[in-house]
Amino acid sequence: MPNLLPRFLFPVLTLTFGLPLAALATEPAEQSDQSLYRAVDVAREMMNSQDIYDRILAAGALSDIGDAQALVLLERCIDVEDIVIRRSAIDTLITATHPNGVNLLLKSAARNPEVLGLMAESLASVPRDDMGDLLVEALGPDSTDFVKRHALQALVRSAGSAEDAAVRALVADTHTSAVIRAYGQYTLLIGGDANARSAMLSAAEESSVDVREVAAVALGLVDSKEAKDKLAVLAKETDQRVALAAIASKAALGDDDAISQIIQTIGYGKPMEATVMAGALKRLPPQMAAQISETLIHCCPLKNDAATRLLESWGWIASDASKIYDWGLGHQEADIRMQTIWLIGQRKDEAALARLVPFLKDEDAGIRGMAAWSIVHIAGHRYVGGVQI
Repeated sequence: MPNLLPRFLFPVLTLTFGLPLAALATEPAEQSDQSLYRAVDVAREMMNSQDIYDRILAAGALSDIGDAQALVLLERCIDVEDIVIRRSAIDTLITATHPNGVNLLLKSAARNPEVLGLMAESLASVPRDDMGDLLVEALGPDSTDFVKRHALQALVRSAGSAEDAAVRALVADTHTSAVIRAYGQYTLLIGGDANARSAMLSAAEESSVDVREVAAVALGLVDSKEAKDKLAVLAKETDQRVALAAIASKAALGDDDAISQIIQTIGYGKPMEATVMAGALKRLPPQMAAQISETLIHCCPLKNDAATRLLESWGWIASDASKIYDWGLGHQEADIRMQTIWLIGQRKDEAALARLVPFLKDEDAGIRGMAAWSIVHIAGHRYVGGVQI
């Protein structure tokens, strides 16, 4: 998950101004609209918090309903020296759809190359389809391999034709490092490039651990005997990054033993390995990811980091999440409840909106703020400024 606030991940909201004032004055408000306005009130209260992270979270809930003060706060946070605060503000705005938020980020990136790097890193975790131009810029000769790697990871999940041309140029450049070339080939493989497929099969035997790790991830998209044979070898490597990536890819291709290994690793493995494998769930077919998740929440005492990473993965798993909500919202750990609240908002699950309302009164300020964000993310298109319900 992106390194936003110390305890949780959150994106930002959607701006669409809804019904005319006259209509709101004459028609009874829906229950969801009442919840929306209560959520906005909670966010406004939190803008006065002494805790900067509470204020960033509140700004995330307000910026996309046109609150100028919220955008000013986030812009100022991008310019501070504290890397955690800066990253939190960038991660908040990178997921926003408010055009002023995106423009603010682009201007900040033009002033400071470090901001571009943090933006690419954020997009690798929470991709956007309208950031192609920025990601192409991040692939330029002045960028570090760190920035290029995250830009390519973002393009894996949202590449278009213009970006495809930039990736091909990067792969063909003789100055491109082996690992960045591997990431580029992985990106091209998403589009069905036959040459990229051959390159990934060859990458599985490279001496570089980093290159083999990319191959272990990419070959989960290649349903062939040769790919499965390569993955079987990679899954036995002593380097855990490579082995875990290969096991997840084997599972994605239908290997029952690999599915069992995933459950064992997330449920009972070392904390770091459990967290990495939980993050790999979003690479699996949705029905498989759902079955694994349901097994885990019913039989295993998941550690906090693995549990929150599992919930993060569910932001992009196209399957019914109701059982995940039940488990997460009722969990004794505040971090897990908070991440579940984020999940409902991330999925824009209107049917689950009522489940968020009680958390607007939670004694934990972070949970209150996350509930406010999630409700606005779901229902913000119905918000009209200046109207109280």
